[in-house]
Amino acid sequence: MMTTLKRLAPFSAFFIRRKLFGQRIPLLADFKLTYRCNLACISCPFHRSAAQENGLMSWDSATACLDALKQMGILIVVFEGGEPFLWRDGGYGLHDLVDYAKRIFPSVAVTTNGTFPLDTRADILWVSLDGLKESQDRLRSGSFDRIWSNLSASGHGRLLVHFTINRENRHDLRPLLKELKKIRAFAGMTVQLFYPYGQGEAPLALADDERKAALEDVIEMKKQGFPILNSAGALKALIGNTWRCHDDVLVNVDPDGAITRGCYVKGRGQINCRACGFSAVCEASGAVELFPGSLWAGWSIFMK
Repeated sequence: MMTTLKRLAPFSAFFIRRKLFGQRIPLLADFKLTYRCNLACISCPFHRSAAQENGLMSWDSATACLDALKQMGILIVVFEGGEPFLWRDGGYGLHDLVDYAKRIFPSVAVTTNGTFPLDTRADILWVSLDGLKESQDRLRSGSFDRIWSNLSASGHGRLLVHFTINRENRHDLRPLLKELKKIRAFAGMTVQLFYPYGQGEAPLALADDERKAALEDVIEMKKQGFPILNSAGALKALIGNTWRCHDDVLVNVDPDGAITRGCYVKGRGQINCRACGFSAVCEASGAVELFPGSLWAGWSIFMK
């Protein structure tokens, strides 16, 4: 209980500073350690940038970035890629960066493609999984069996699955959730919508009617008790993107050490707000507005 209260205190201070004092401090950092990946998923543009990556980010550069994020007021750091488990610098690996980050941030997460053993001391571990075997193998380089084996073997205390809905996999969500509930460590799912970066990824974006139907299905599944952690309010707002975007809550770190603030797509693709499906930013924006559903979603994901 005391540990939870200790972690809650800086989040309470964040909302006081944002809402009462008008300080536009950020909340969440997306930290891309590398563009390199052992998969070549057709929905992802980032592995295509690996050839231009000028060596892996060094330990000194990574920790300097983490220190800079701390100075900015960041409370949540999410390591991702590419594939973050591929990051190394000499004797340092992802475990060491997670430990460093946990000393200075109240919440640290890792997002992985799930093909490596799910062994990390991060507070939250997200595994990207985009369907049952046929869909996942087609979309994500034949990776389903490896991921399922690792999910089944994991003993992580906060193991989540992240599902990116596209026009090929949207009907897999319900049966996938039924199967995931059989996995002992599975703690819930977050969903977002495929975003077309315009960098050669497959044409998987949902048409407006498909987008509406898919999100209404997710809302219905949530009502039925499926462990979907997105708030119903944010999911509804994503249908027509009627939400007010507070993208200043987000900071992005790229493998070259560049730190930018704002939209996740900035510097990474073509920005098209109408096509946005980034549920995390939608949810964080709702939390800044003090919407109860978004506040509860944040608690459910980062504080439990």
